[in-house]
Amino acid sequence: MTSKVKNLKGLERELSISFSLKDMDPTIESKMRELARTLDLKGFRKGKVPINVIKSKYYEQCYNESLSEHIEQNYIQVIIDEKLNPVAPPKISLEEKKDKDKIHFKALIEVMPEVKVKNIEKIKLQIPKLKVKKDDLERAVEKIAEQYKEWNPVKRKSKAGDRVKADFIGKINGEDFENNKADDFLIEIGSKQLIPGFEEGLIGLKSGEDTKLDITFPDDYQDKKLASKPVVFDITVKEVLEPEVSEINEDFVKKLGIDDGKIETLHSKIKDGMKKDAETLIDSHMKKLVIAELSKSQKLEVPKSLVQEEIHRIDKENNPNGEVKITQEDMDKLYSKEATERVKAGLLLREIINSEKFKISQQNIAEWIDTVSRGHNNRAEVENYYMNNEEAKKNMESVILENLAIKWIIGNAEVSEKSYSFDALMELR
Repeated sequence: MTSKVKNLKGLERELSISFSLKDMDPTIESKMRELARTLDLKGFRKGKVPINVIKSKYYEQCYNESLSEHIEQNYIQVIIDEKLNPVAPPKISLEEKKDKDKIHFKALIEVMPEVKVKNIEKIKLQIPKLKVKKDDLERAVEKIAEQYKEWNPVKRKSKAGDRVKADFIGKINGEDFENNKADDFLIEIGSKQLIPGFEEGLIGLKSGEDTKLDITFPDDYQDKKLASKPVVFDITVKEVLEPEVSEINEDFVKKLGIDDGKIETLHSKIKDGMKKDAETLIDSHMKKLVIAELSKSQKLEVPKSLVQEEIHRIDKENNPNGEVKITQEDMDKLYSKEATERVKAGLLLREIINSEKFKISQQNIAEWIDTVSRGHNNRAEVENYYMNNEEAKKNMESVILENLAIKWIIGNAEVSEKSYSFDALMELR
């Protein structure tokens, strides 16, 4: 065997490999003898087919199988000898040359880059810190009171903020469509829960009045069959209701499950809830921030094939059912930058995990299960799922190792803190 490695653009390598045809003879012979022993051929007893008959009928098959095996063996040997680390299987192409006693082929591969993480201490990170003020707690109680508001019937005309109970039927070009009608349907004017024009068209109506709305489904409507279609709704208003926000007093607090009815106890529970939610929000924000800053701080060329895999993964995340048809060219334009950053960050985190020799402890697993099951009262069910499902367990371990690397980066970077209200923290999502 002879071989030559040529560096192409970036991480691409071209392997030119040749080996003697005679190298294949023993393999071809072995395959034909195996067929002679096992083949059940008409006119011959099983295992007694003459080798010349096998050769006349099956030589080409045996040759092609042997060729594939020898190409693979020689390719692997070159990879080992040259200490190459391919990203994906090679693209093999046979070559015609004057030397007919040899097989010549090329293997086009992309190799993993050499990854070295440097100057982590120069990365600057600002960690959000929750600071809860009395005003924040009072606003939270007001929001709860808003959620618990009562709706009372009125005889006046409807206005923004009211609810309207109505019957409606919609038609496109005079024809019914799926889910085009409803009775006693409650619509809150201004909630923006329905298509543009519907809620606004209910302003200024009284109970018992009819109206007709001539509007259009949005271009990005979730049901693609209805998107951009003009529709006519015939609507009968059956009731107009105005909101009455609950007064924040002892009775209201007790209604929320606070037995002593004290606002201070409610504030304390809200604050505890904010702290728990803030932990999750801060962890999520810091993970994104660390990955972005790590990627920005390190120079690293990423394999195109891994980027392509990531592009398809992102498309699957955004378009799980394949409803939106998109070309490869458009996918590249939309997702190439994000995919490149993801791959780069993944390679860097893997290098940190390997170099720091992180190991997963039982405590790490217990904390992970606690986090996933938080607020759902199903810890045993979650634990059973992750510990008895091999794929789920691998995914869990991968995320735990990634989180350990994130914590290591935070521990070695230049870190500062900034106080945030709970509402401001929510905006970091």
